[in-house]
Amino acid sequence: MTPVPIPNYVDDQPQFFFWEVDEFFPSLVIFIVLYLWDQLLMGMGASLVFVKLFGRFKNNHMPGVLFHMVWWVGLMTMNKKFENGAVREAVK
Repeated sequence: MTPVPIPNYVDDQPQFFFWEVDEFFPSLVIFIVLYLWDQLLMGMGASLVFVKLFGRFKNNHMPGVLFHMVWWVGLMTMNKKFENGAVREAVK
């Protein structure tokens, strides 16, 4: 039987190297876009600045704030009861 690493908390974000996933993928997109525009150094700098600023933002807010912000705009569903975050009032 092989040992499986268990996170400290059940609802921890998955890690990619030493970044959490919600920090890594937006910084990767920033890096790739600027790399394609032949701005390698600016892409590395902008990615690191984004990770630093977003890390501070996450520390001052609730866990999962990025997913909540995406749901609030209406780009993804939360669950069957709260499907569309762009609906601001419930009228029956």
